[in-house]
Amino acid sequence: MRRLFVLSTAALFAACPGPSGVDGGAGGGHVGGGSGGGGAQAPFVVSDLDSTARDATYFAIAVDSTQDRVGVAYYTPSATNSVMGITDYDLKYLEWKQGVVSTPQTIRFVQRKVGLSLAFDPTTHEPMVAYLGGPTDLTMSIFWRQNDAALAVRTNGTTWTENLVATKGDQVTCGNAVSDRGTLVGLWPSVAVDHSGALLYAYRDGHDGQFPQQDWAGSDVEEWQGSGLGSLSGHCVNAGGNSKQAWGGHIQLAPSDTGSVGIVYDQMFGTADTNGQNVYFQERDTSGGWSAPANVINISNTQTGASLAWDSEQGFGLAVVDLGGSQLWYLNKPTGSVWQTADPVFGAGSGGWYPNLAMDVVHHEPSIAYYVCSPRAGVPDTSCTTAEDELRIAQRVAGNWQELVVDTGGGYAPKHGFLSTGKRVVVYRVPPAVDEQGLTVTNAGALKIAVEQ
Repeated sequence: MRRLFVLSTAALFAACPGPSGVDGGAGGGHVGGGSGGGGAQAPFVVSDLDSTARDATYFAIAVDSTQDRVGVAYYTPSATNSVMGITDYDLKYLEWKQGVVSTPQTIRFVQRKVGLSLAFDPTTHEPMVAYLGGPTDLTMSIFWRQNDAALAVRTNGTTWTENLVATKGDQVTCGNAVSDRGTLVGLWPSVAVDHSGALLYAYRDGHDGQFPQQDWAGSDVEEWQGSGLGSLSGHCVNAGGNSKQAWGGHIQLAPSDTGSVGIVYDQMFGTADTNGQNVYFQERDTSGGWSAPANVINISNTQTGASLAWDSEQGFGLAVVDLGGSQLWYLNKPTGSVWQTADPVFGAGSGGWYPNLAMDVVHHEPSIAYYVCSPRAGVPDTSCTTAEDELRIAQRVAGNWQELVVDTGGGYAPKHGFLSTGKRVVVYRVPPAVDEQGLTVTNAGALKIAVEQ
């Protein structure tokens, strides 16, 4: 069952990103940003998933290796604007299955979005998408038009139903007056199914979503668990009301095959959506309790946050970049042990960005997909060029990291996993790079997939 949930966390029963945090694009990222599939170097073949998608923003994937199926949930600007001055985004879903891409389905539209997560129901095999949703609520704030922890579940291959896991900050009590209030929940949602088949749904509680100290510095990490939507109970994973440590940026859950569950997140001060700092890890034991937060690695700028995965030999592993020096790290925590010394993966030029970790279940080695902006150091993400950027994967083999170029056109915030054949599959967006004329490519945000041959 574990292979069903590689990469995005989650599931239900009948139920990250840097600044805009989503996976990136490739082929056609060269001059003019053409939407063709060229650019990938063997042994990967690149093709379009949605060439009309735009904006380098959130998307999530789930890999079902039993059917060689990849589900993709993503945002793209809508053709409508329901409120003047606010962009509507359509939340869509599509599948790639054994080389065939389905027609995108629209789940709903939103004006506010902070994070996105996807998984397959282990019984129905239908997709479930976690996001910031719920009805528009202007009684709380003119800005936070959507402010609930939402989970959309598909039935019969066509019908999407939105379920609200949490709508208020006091539904999960963290034991202090600052934490147990407000109506902005559901930031950075992550869903997962544990070894027993129970549903987990974690998110950042932003309280009123306005003030630097009581809301953002005082934010909490909260989680719901149960056998299904109707039986979920809430738990406070890490309370920030008293400590003011801004917990809960870039949350990601990862279940193990032994019954435990890992959660990773960073500190995010001052706002709901920005680059984070430092990496914290907690582990849920088989009785349902969470360990104390552990500062795994100090990072001044985590960009899109750490990527967490589990393997029977590696234990919990994570990949994270320190954006200031473009240094990409891998470290792991074997079962029953402690976090090992961080292993440098990439540290040249401007790259190692938006890392995404997957575990090779055959060789039990980590595989990390990431974006290289430029071989030159200090290039900002607004100045990556189509002549220099690349999408790469590094996999550790016998203690050494072996690097492979997936697409010479680059790839914004890639996400990847393994098919039943042991081959890798990578989903990403066309990066907002500049062409030879200094103009941003016209198809930035288009969704692509690269499949290892």
